[in-house]
Amino acid sequence: MTVKELAHAAQQTLQDRAGCNVKRSHVHELLAAAFGFSSWAAFLAEAVLADQAVGDAPSGTLPQVIGRAVQLQYAPGVASEIAIALLAFVAQHQLSFVRWSELHDLLAPARLDADDEELDGQDHWEDDEAAIGLTRDALLMSPLLLHNLERAAQTPNPQPHVLLAALYKCQRPNPYLYEQSLSGQALTAVERRWVDEYLRLEPQFRLYEVHLKAAALGGVRAAALEYAAAFDSQEFFQLAESLSGDVDAAAMAEIAPTPEARAKWLRDAAAQGSPSALEELAFKGDEWAEERLAQSGDSHWLRSATERAIARGGSLKAWIWQYVALAHGEDLTRSTNAAYHDGGQRDGEFYDSDFGGALYVAGFDALELPKLSADEHRSAKAMAQAMLDGGP
Repeated sequence: MTVKELAHAAQQTLQDRAGCNVKRSHVHELLAAAFGFSSWAAFLAEAVLADQAVGDAPSGTLPQVIGRAVQLQYAPGVASEIAIALLAFVAQHQLSFVRWSELHDLLAPARLDADDEELDGQDHWEDDEAAIGLTRDALLMSPLLLHNLERAAQTPNPQPHVLLAALYKCQRPNPYLYEQSLSGQALTAVERRWVDEYLRLEPQFRLYEVHLKAAALGGVRAAALEYAAAFDSQEFFQLAESLSGDVDAAAMAEIAPTPEARAKWLRDAAAQGSPSALEELAFKGDEWAEERLAQSGDSHWLRSATERAIARGGSLKAWIWQYVALAHGEDLTRSTNAAYHDGGQRDGEFYDSDFGGALYVAGFDALELPKLSADEHRSAKAMAQAMLDGGP
């Protein structure tokens, strides 16, 4: 049932109960009062009308509906009849509402860090659903809510498309068994259930694509990125690059078409706090990334940065890294080489000659740092401290 059809049915109900003419516009105002809003305009600005008892239902608003009816120039007795009839109509049709803010909280989950574990192919909405008492499955069961969101998507505002895309989001269903059934192949009971699932998800997936594309073309950068990734579209990757606004740099790097573009987005992802992006850049020889890892106390990159400084004749820079290392409990001028058991019950433990057996040596040789004057040492210590305090 659409809003127009609903309003018409409510109008007939109220007129039959009150025995007088009730304007269609008044029905909307009274519905808003039933949900606790001062006007229909205020309701539409803050909420979406739903059915199937999805979201919030009226509670204790009879006096408010009566008062609104009186404001609309109905006599007190008639206003009371109208209010009682309207609330009964609302209950009969399981009308409710969902706030726009709740929809955004549920359907716009927080961006995952690039280093979070992969979500094993499933959409993880449970935390958001628990927080606001709504579920995507429940929203999908409300035809009135979906109708109103589709109406909202007809405006120039791309946000309803964003919400609808998130609501319809699902994996592309596999048509294989459905196509086999069309060719006359007999299916098992389990296979028929898979076909039923395909028939349920295929139109939902098409709606996901339609609304995601509309959101992207409407200027939503995150939607352009999601479309590019979901539908392997370089055109929409380029659109995401050209748009402004927040975007998951690690996800951009993942689908970047060239090594240069990937490096650029990895740098942005590292700046956003992604350790894996920083490490990938470092292993590719990015000096900025290497030094960020060294600054954090990573032994390998501390040594690498120091060796590079020595090779370039940067005596002061080499000692800056030494003082950073010392702050992290490591002395680059001391060897860390040690013998370890190779195999057996003590594999990987420090080598004990009483047990004997195969061994291997691992660790780093001591670095020989260039000499500095006392003043240069003070400068190196100060610069290392500034680096540890978050400086460049």
